[in-house]
Amino acid sequence: MSAPDAVERAHAQLRRLIVRGELAPGRELSQVELARRTGVSTTPLREALRRLEAEGLVESRHNRRPRVRPFDCQDLDSVYAARVLLEPLAVRLTVPQLTAGDLSALHQRLTAMRRVAARTQIASWETAHRAFHGRLISGAPEPLRQQIETLMARADRYRRIAVHEDSAQGRALGDAEHEAMVEACDARDAARAAWFLRAQLVRSARTVHAIVVPGGQLPALEAALADIAGLEGVTHE
Repeated sequence: MSAPDAVERAHAQLRRLIVRGELAPGRELSQVELARRTGVSTTPLREALRRLEAEGLVESRHNRRPRVRPFDCQDLDSVYAARVLLEPLAVRLTVPQLTAGDLSALHQRLTAMRRVAARTQIASWETAHRAFHGRLISGAPEPLRQQIETLMARADRYRRIAVHEDSAQGRALGDAEHEAMVEACDARDAARAAWFLRAQLVRSARTVHAIVVPGGQLPALEAALADIAGLEGVTHE
């Protein structure tokens, strides 16, 4: 296996372990143990850890082992504040460019999420969900898309909490939001698709926040929403 392939393999495996909670928040990471667990040498492993640090999933510490980044209210707040500003913008840029094939793919991903969610096949649901949201930002310029993909990666373990801990009513609302995004894309209504995406991000952030830090605040997210409401001349609810 070439070094780049080994890095990709280690990165994907470790990211999956962190997002699923198998490497718990705050856990110190032994490079020897992780190299054995992923089947790669320590050189590609260190590069994989650097990538995870850039994604906000791992943090390095002076003269100490790196560790899985603990759940942090400020991180949650910052990630979702940035997402509600950038992802709807990417959707607005993408919708006019969507082809018939793109629209068909969105419908297929929605169907896949519905099919596997009912069977509680979480990994399959997440694959379809990631592909769905990736398609929604696919028309954005590459630098913007890369920024959003990094934010998505940082948000994955928070989103997983929302999916697992949300009520049946919340999960039904999430499905309705996905359907509304698809319908807006079919109608070439970029503003409406962006609105439903933003609403879903806000709901997800608030759901996770209520679980992880009950009674706390999300000042960056609320400030971002206030700015958006001011620009649009409406009051955010």
